[in-house]
Amino acid sequence: MKSLLSKISHSLFHHLTWKGYWEPLVQRFKPAWRDGLFRAQITSATYLNPNTLQILLSPEKKWPVHLAGQHVSLTLEINGRLTTRVFTIASGASTRALENELRLIIRIKEQGALTPHLPTLSPGQWVNISPPMGRFALREDKDILMIAGGSGITPFIAMLEDYTSKHAAKHSSNDCNEHHSSQASMKPNIHLLYYAKQGEHLLIDELSNISSKLPNFAFRLLTKANDGDVERYLPEFNSYEWMVCGPLSLYGPVSKNALANNISLESEHFTALLPTVFDSSEEEQTFLIQHDDKVLHVNNQQSLLTQLQQANVSVNYGCGMGICHQCQCVKKQGIVRDMRTGELSDNAEELIQLCVSQAITNLELQS
Repeated sequence: MKSLLSKISHSLFHHLTWKGYWEPLVQRFKPAWRDGLFRAQITSATYLNPNTLQILLSPEKKWPVHLAGQHVSLTLEINGRLTTRVFTIASGASTRALENELRLIIRIKEQGALTPHLPTLSPGQWVNISPPMGRFALREDKDILMIAGGSGITPFIAMLEDYTSKHAAKHSSNDCNEHHSSQASMKPNIHLLYYAKQGEHLLIDELSNISSKLPNFAFRLLTKANDGDVERYLPEFNSYEWMVCGPLSLYGPVSKNALANNISLESEHFTALLPTVFDSSEEEQTFLIQHDDKVLHVNNQQSLLTQLQQANVSVNYGCGMGICHQCQCVKKQGIVRDMRTGELSDNAEELIQLCVSQAITNLELQS
């Protein structure tokens, strides 16, 4: 029935869904209400340093429970146009349960399409967010090495927040002997190597507080200038599983070492592993696309969904017409064309629909 109503709406009213047709009316009573998205209200927007903003959001009650380490798309209306970017949630499910808040920690980019507008957000303002996305999550059955670069601390602080909420009370004790016994029994051992420029490490007080509550957690604040490259610290943790979140300059050597030593590695990184070269011609061209851990060739004639399916890549999909949004994924970097309008994306991270997107540069995608 919903599919039939959407087809009628598309044919008669030029809206992709029946609900979408009524958006302007509903928005009179529910600001920022949009079909296919959730509403969230700004609690605060404050600077952590001159380039980094902390935003607290209160999502509507029906927003799903998230796993620490997942990300969310944030959509703002800017000059009459909806602009969407993807950010990691920097708080755990425990904070959502206790305070109904989500935290985003975002580096402001002067030339960005969305981030320069974030400091103007005011308490009480409504924005749109997606459901939580991603599979970057903490395992509790293995010793873990976390490796963060800059704002790459965000998924780890969320994981540590939830882990602390779950375990700290069980192992707190004023007795020294009990403390050491507890330390020996707690698993996993978790160690964080956190790289940033001098004076730009984020959330240090929170890390110290977590360390005081968890005897099995330790962290080091590192700068490349003073402490050298990450490779010098990795051999100490060859028996651990590794997780890395940060720029390609950090991910690259970590990935190389993990492969050489047959170490399990989970990652989130900020820069595409493949170069992108923009070419706006209509002639058929072939590009490289990285989708999660797979690399393949695609052209600029068929949709990304069609070509991923032809390559036997497992992806979610539904209607195939851009209506149901089930084939959404995160474009980490690269430019795509919207097959319905011909509009080009920019090169930044954003949410796209595979069924109505064509590659016109090399791409990096994440489920």
